Amino acid sequence: MFTLFGWSGQQGYNYLDKRNSQELREQAQLKAQGDLEPKDNILQKFAKSKWSPMSVLTDEQYEEMLQEKLLNVEAQIAIIDERIEGVKKQAMEAEAKRKVEEQQQQVQGKA
Repeated sequence: MFTLFGWSGQQGYNYLDKRNSQELREQAQLKAQGDLEPKDNILQKFAKSKWSPMSVLTDEQYEEMLQEKLLNVEAQIAIIDERIEGVKKQAMEAEAKRKVEEQQQQVQGKA
């Protein structure tokens, strides 16, 4: 029984390896002939379908999408930096106000 499992597994591997090697040879021949458009496999065809929830992105589209996300993150960082500056300014004003009150209390305590 295990011999049959081993044999069928090896035959399946050989079939898939032969099919993949043949596809690679065909793509190499197409490139050599100048036909730059490779054939799409079933997953790529499905992804290009208008009914597919997925879409195929080119490198340029993906780079543009990443640039937009980076710009969004940089804008959020700038907003947070402004908030930090505002909090620091409030803290400095509160500290200055506290020092003024301490000095007034010391003056009133001496008088």
